Amino acid sequence: MRMERTSTSFPSSTPQWKYDVFLSFKGEDTRKSFTDHLYTALEHHGILTFKDDPELQKGKAISPEIFTAIQDSRFALIVLSENYAASTWCLDELLKILECMEARETVLPIFYEVNPSDVRKQTGNFTEAFTKHEENFRNDLQKVQRWREALTKVANLSGWDSKDWYESKLIKNIVELVWKNLRPTLSSDEKDLVGMDSRLKEINLFLDGRVEDVCFFGIWGMGGIGKTTIARVLYERISHEFEFSIFLANVRNNFVQSGLAHLQKQLLSKIGIEKEYIWDIGEGVKLIKRFLRHRKVLLVLDDVNHLDQLEYLAGNREWFGFGSRVLITTRDEHLLITHGVDRTYEVQGLSDHEALQLLSWKAFKRDYPEQSYVDLCNCVVDYVRGLPLAVKVLGSFLHGRDLSAWKSALDKLREVCNLDILETLKISYDGLDYDEKKIFLDIACFFNWKGKDRVRETLDACGFYADIGICVLVEKSLLTNSDGILWMHDLIQEMGREIVRRESPDDLGRQSRLWRRKDVDQVLSENTGKDTIEGIMVHPFELELVTANARSFSMMNKLRYLKLNNVDLSNGLEYLPDSLRILEWPKFPLKYLPSSFNPEDLIELNMHHSCLNHIKPIKSLKMIDISHSLSLVKTPDFRGIPVLERLILKGCIRLYEIDSSVVVLKRLTLMNLKDCKNLIRLPSSVRGLKSLKVLNVSGCSKLEKLPEDLGHVEGLEELDVSGTAVREPPSSIGLLKDLKVLSFNGCKGPSSKAWNIMLFPFQPRPLLKVSPNATALWLPSLSGFRSLTELDLSDCNLLEGDIPSDLSHMSSLKFLYLSGNPFASLPSSIAQLSQLESLAVGNCPKLQALPDLPSSMSSVEAYNCNSLGTSSADIVKFLRSGFKFTGSQCDFVVPGNEIPEWFNHKSAGSSITVELRPGWFSDKWMGFALCAVFGQLRPDFILCELSVNGKRLEEKVALSCWLGSIQAAAKSGHLWLCYLSRHKNFVSEWQNIHTRLEFSFPSLRGRVEVEKCAVCLVYEEDVEVPLKQTYPRQSRVDICEEVLEFPESSFEKADGIAKRGCEYFDVVAGPSQTQSQSERDRTTSIDEERDPKRSKQH
Repeated sequence: MRMERTSTSFPSSTPQWKYDVFLSFKGEDTRKSFTDHLYTALEHHGILTFKDDPELQKGKAISPEIFTAIQDSRFALIVLSENYAASTWCLDELLKILECMEARETVLPIFYEVNPSDVRKQTGNFTEAFTKHEENFRNDLQKVQRWREALTKVANLSGWDSKDWYESKLIKNIVELVWKNLRPTLSSDEKDLVGMDSRLKEINLFLDGRVEDVCFFGIWGMGGIGKTTIARVLYERISHEFEFSIFLANVRNNFVQSGLAHLQKQLLSKIGIEKEYIWDIGEGVKLIKRFLRHRKVLLVLDDVNHLDQLEYLAGNREWFGFGSRVLITTRDEHLLITHGVDRTYEVQGLSDHEALQLLSWKAFKRDYPEQSYVDLCNCVVDYVRGLPLAVKVLGSFLHGRDLSAWKSALDKLREVCNLDILETLKISYDGLDYDEKKIFLDIACFFNWKGKDRVRETLDACGFYADIGICVLVEKSLLTNSDGILWMHDLIQEMGREIVRRESPDDLGRQSRLWRRKDVDQVLSENTGKDTIEGIMVHPFELELVTANARSFSMMNKLRYLKLNNVDLSNGLEYLPDSLRILEWPKFPLKYLPSSFNPEDLIELNMHHSCLNHIKPIKSLKMIDISHSLSLVKTPDFRGIPVLERLILKGCIRLYEIDSSVVVLKRLTLMNLKDCKNLIRLPSSVRGLKSLKVLNVSGCSKLEKLPEDLGHVEGLEELDVSGTAVREPPSSIGLLKDLKVLSFNGCKGPSSKAWNIMLFPFQPRPLLKVSPNATALWLPSLSGFRSLTELDLSDCNLLEGDIPSDLSHMSSLKFLYLSGNPFASLPSSIAQLSQLESLAVGNCPKLQALPDLPSSMSSVEAYNCNSLGTSSADIVKFLRSGFKFTGSQCDFVVPGNEIPEWFNHKSAGSSITVELRPGWFSDKWMGFALCAVFGQLRPDFILCELSVNGKRLEEKVALSCWLGSIQAAAKSGHLWLCYLSRHKNFVSEWQNIHTRLEFSFPSLRGRVEVEKCAVCLVYEEDVEVPLKQTYPRQSRVDICEEVLEFPESSFEKADGIAKRGCEYFDVVAGPSQTQSQSERDRTTSIDEERDPKRSKQH
């Protein structure tokens, strides 16, 4: 008979057990064999087991301590062997075990070389034992009867019959079952595991023990992010699947304190190999390989920081048996890459919701904060930025403290980092070399959230080998590179700044870096700065006056960065250090830099809004920004600045010419001359700027002509000529094959011939006659701007026919701005612009219709188009085209005063509240459709904001529209129609939200008045033809096209279809007789009751 123990469902709420397992056995039968092996296996899996040997206390009555141990144990394993029933001690243990555990089904019998039937009926060897008991206890036969009943009960339980197993497999099966059922109670405190499940999904797939390959997996992230916690939970959840499970904690500290040999010994001891000494780590390697190469092992190496630790503890896959898993946690991603792990997982911080929940457990011992502490808790959440360590430390510290203590603690945290958090984070910094520490402190103090290219260029100028330094910081989780932006966690930055503060806490003039305005003011005004200062940078938004004297910088001969603004230099400035790499001093009040200032390594000069009337040639400069310097009349001789890459002179209204020596600037990529209103020409030598990517002369109102050879600047990608007096583009403009952005906004002079040359530079085609003086002609052949992504021809006086009918050659175009022109129609070829995302045709008073639009669209602006049809049918036609767009959110501005009828939740005013009830969320929910009817006073942004229970969710909805040209005198109102797809704006956690949502439509400056608004939930199931069948690649907004697929003239019919579709998923709660009109207008309800036929589909 084979009896296998099956998994049992145990109560989720259990007391805190002292022991996991109580082991009951007859010593003379199994002490040195089966029981010893079983006990060892349990211990190796971390299962705390109580083992008492009755033979060692022969003749004694069972002690109270044993009964207590039974009561304090989660499970009992009873080894029923040949002589088990002969021991009254064992039988009394059995009675107590059944008394304590029978009801909760945690008694696990093992029939070791005995027949379960003999145990049940007390036959075979058990007959002799009970014959003796009845003789010895003739005066207490009731006790003997209780023993019999206990054996019968335990024999009727599901367990293991040893005759059906090889002993090693039997022990493995027992341990796996115990571990599996212990797992919920063994795992780390559930209060500390907030957000854990979502973080384990990807890892669990990879660590599947059923896969036979040996796999190495790395978990990495910054200090305190939760790497060890994740590893521990994973270990607890899957270790039962392995023959040996080993968790080596705190490898980094043990390596420093005791060495590799000690770690090897610790690893071997976990599998029962006790070595008193391992004198040589090579010997340790051989032992590990010898004992593990044929075993299925789970090995966790926690907090690794050196490659040797990996090479001598888990050298390669050949060390381990099939199906083994090696899990490594570290702060250094490069270690994992170097060791060749199969996959890595970067641990992300907690969301605000998760951080608040964890903070509440630590501070209030429940999963939500006390009401009076909510605002303070949110401040803590903002401070910790998702770092679990910080949440736990601060939550525990604030537990039991009153409101005033919380406020005081938060005020202190804004000035001084918590020491426990600081020391944990500083471990990563301590492992950096000299240059890497310099780079880290520079970024922490000055360059957080700056562009990587600019930071790298600056650090390279300081001789710091920036590329490898930044790479190391990223790998050690001290820095993140996101889309070319370098940033570090707020607490990492605070740690770096605290390191600087500790350099000289009592003498600011000896700190290496200064960034607080009050500290800078003290050092400069008192002239206490020493040669230890390497950087001074004050945030430009700190506007308090800083006082400096003429010699404030005289001792700072190591100063590399200087960034100041609003400085009182009443006594002039005699000295600036030649060691500077960056000089950024907006509103510099003097006409000249000090004559003694001759920096050899300065790469960036940024002195916009200054009084400078002359730019000093500095040969190392790569960037000059002297924008809005009203005294600047001419540029310098550029031969003295040969490596210049960026020249920014916008708003220099007295500047009238650019020196012809600009041709020597072979590295120049950007020239920004915007709003240089007295600039009358560009030098012809501009054609020699082969590296130029961006040329901006917008707002140069006296500039009448572009250089004829501008087309020879072959690498030009952006050309902005908006607001100039340019009448025609140069004939060579068609040579700009790399041009991506082109704007002639506000250039009203060009003729139709000029526009056709520009749009079809060499393509043979007849020109449409657009004025009495225009004639048709043919042009030579070649296609136009295939790289163009943005074209702005707003306010260019384009008449009907000025835009060529075939625009398909502009295959990369994404943004097309045609507002403020008097044409009556748009070419139908716009539908062929497959990349087009945004079309602006506002203030086109003669425009009568919109063409079909490509499915790539996400935004259309058609405001103040008074000739554009605004009937219901026209709106329906527009929506039918618009809602098939593939963007995850889209919006349209069109003339109109009425909200379409298919919006079944409407409200007067600028906000609307809907109530979500159970059942609203499903996989078929696609998003929200929104509508706002508005008037306008002056140009402004209109916004869409979402709040849940009064809390604004900025991260969920980010939608705005610039209403820059809608005239206040427009005869009709306008509709702003928006679609917000769940795929971008809403995440899976929304399925648990059953509350009130408020959509509001404020404007940025209060210049737009929203008269009424509406919202509609969009579901896939409300499509007459299933969405996936119609548009398999367009799963975002096609729903509404299907709802509106009907003849344009049948608006009432369309309305009915749309209404019926809406009724399937949300029913407007009828207003009560006592409800006020404003309440009825502002609050609607989404009912949980769904159509019965539809419910069957779920």
